Amino acid sequence: MDALVAWLQATSLSKAIVFSIWVWPLAETLHFIGLTLLIGIVGFFDLRLMGFFRRVSLEGAHDLVPVAIAGFGLNLLTGIIFFVGHPEQYVHNVGWWWKVGCLVVAGANAGLFEMTIGTKTMALGPNADTSMAAKAIGLLSIVAWFGVLYFGRMLPFIGDAY
Repeated sequence: MDALVAWLQATSLSKAIVFSIWVWPLAETLHFIGLTLLIGIVGFFDLRLMGFFRRVSLEGAHDLVPVAIAGFGLNLLTGIIFFVGHPEQYVHNVGWWWKVGCLVVAGANAGLFEMTIGTKTMALGPNADTSMAAKAIGLLSIVAWFGVLYFGRMLPFIGDAY
């Protein structure tokens, strides 16, 4: 990983990110906006899966998912900017690896929902209760995204993996 860090730090893109006075603050702002879209919408949908907000149809809540995906895309882009700018802050940081692990769990959980019970669950109308499987998927999603937020925020405080 040290070779990757050295190579990235030597690139002109990394140097432009580091030495620009506006790239990092702009990326932080956009990252926060992306998080707000992503967590706000996914969290609402997950809570609906868990049985809250029953007056809202699951299909209606799911209609907002493309906006959440746009928020994720914004976070992916800004996260790459952070990584390219200061790779040494991430590759040896155990918190970053936990964050990545939580991202993988959240993505796999969403994929599991879409490939298994998604269609059946979306057919439920307002006031309908969801299955235990849907509730479990919603709970795991909230826990995984909380992990992403927690470990992302804790990056400066957790430190090196070795």
